[in-house]
Amino acid sequence: MFSSVSFLIFIAILWLIYIVVPKECRKAVLLVASYVLCGYMSVKALLALIISTFIAFLGAKLIEKYSDNNKKSRNIAIVTALLFAIVLVVVKNIPYAIKMFGVSGIADDSILKTLVLPIGFSFYAFSAIGYIYDVYQKKEKAENDFVTFALFMSFFPKLVSGPIERKGNFGSQIDKLSEIAVWDTRRMSLAVTYMLWGYFLKMVVADRLALVVDQIQAAPSYYDTVWLIGGAVFYSFQIYADFAGYTCIAIGCAMLFGIELMQNFNCPYFAKNITDFWRRWHISLSSWLRDYVYIPLGGNRKGLTRKLLNTLIVFILCGIWHGNGLSFLVWGLLHGLFSIFDSTVGKKLRFENWFGVAFARVVTFAAVTFVWIFFRAESLTLAISYIKTMCTNGINPGGPIGFFENCGVSLVQVFLGIAFIILVQIIDRICINMNDTFPALLQRKRIVKYAFFYICIMVIFVFGIYGGDFNAENFIYMQF
Repeated sequence: MFSSVSFLIFIAILWLIYIVVPKECRKAVLLVASYVLCGYMSVKALLALIISTFIAFLGAKLIEKYSDNNKKSRNIAIVTALLFAIVLVVVKNIPYAIKMFGVSGIADDSILKTLVLPIGFSFYAFSAIGYIYDVYQKKEKAENDFVTFALFMSFFPKLVSGPIERKGNFGSQIDKLSEIAVWDTRRMSLAVTYMLWGYFLKMVVADRLALVVDQIQAAPSYYDTVWLIGGAVFYSFQIYADFAGYTCIAIGCAMLFGIELMQNFNCPYFAKNITDFWRRWHISLSSWLRDYVYIPLGGNRKGLTRKLLNTLIVFILCGIWHGNGLSFLVWGLLHGLFSIFDSTVGKKLRFENWFGVAFARVVTFAAVTFVWIFFRAESLTLAISYIKTMCTNGINPGGPIGFFENCGVSLVQVFLGIAFIILVQIIDRICINMNDTFPALLQRKRIVKYAFFYICIMVIFVFGIYGGDFNAENFIYMQF
């Protein structure tokens, strides 16, 4: 969606409309635009979005109405949240179950397509469940303005792949849209910087790494241990650049209209342990799971055993949320086990000197990269096969080069991928040192900022992956 020319035209037209309509109409304009874009992608998705919005809106109103009758309020909250959870878990896994068990007469592509979740449902369902829970806990008042709530559910920059926003933070910004100065050059400059950086991460880094990763994943038996490890490392940075790129574009788009979305990444591959990694990776999801699953289960308040069990449950749910199939379940389970190890044994092994920190970061990155193999593989069997081949094929770095080139991927692509990985890591290191995001840091130096605009645009045109044979709209996290 974001990488298409039609989307940029859509944004330009919408922004022109936004600046000329009366200020009190801005919410309605953004809501209509969000529904139009959702309907353009899928009419089914639009219908599901509208129905979900009504269910969550009315459910919260009923919960607040019967707040004095705690039992009735609790029942409404449970039923409303379960409606989203059942669709999310059951419907998401029906196509996989049908294919896995080969149910006679049902395993037809046309029928399976009707069972696939609507676009973005996983993300706005979590927002709705969180909102229902907050209203039930009286942490949030039920929204009276349907337009405000509908925009919270459907705002197009975050609709497809998040971030998973909270009603309190997002709703307060919607209420102040009429106060936003449209011609705020600082905000506009920051928005454009976010979008350019996002397009660079997606089209230059992620999609170029994908050329190498896809070839290695397609035939791992042709490659030796070095190449297979390299393929796993490349995928780690591919998924990071892909999802972080999407998030930056989403943040920039929202900022154009005066709305600030939450940051979803904070230099995750500089994490010192798995716990630290999940504080930096997909922050909106990890914080949602903490607040609406881990803490309600008891968190760390009921002893060590219960804490470890709660941690495992959270990560298993995280795996199920990301996709159906045993490979995603194992991915979540391994992260849960790593987290349990970190919160018990790992605490005793931490060293604060520079060598200890550097070593911890390398080990954490290696663990995360290893688990990404299960995430990337199309099945658990293929993931295990990849790992087995990686451990047994030996070292013969020059062997696969001819095969690589026959597939249309030269060593130049590999070296470019390595160069862009190093660049992204250097920038992340700077961001950690300065305790700010890269687009925000650029605003401090006007000359550097404009140089970045020029260089980034040129690099996207020269090194970006686009064209008739490449679908640049396939952000990895759009499938979740």
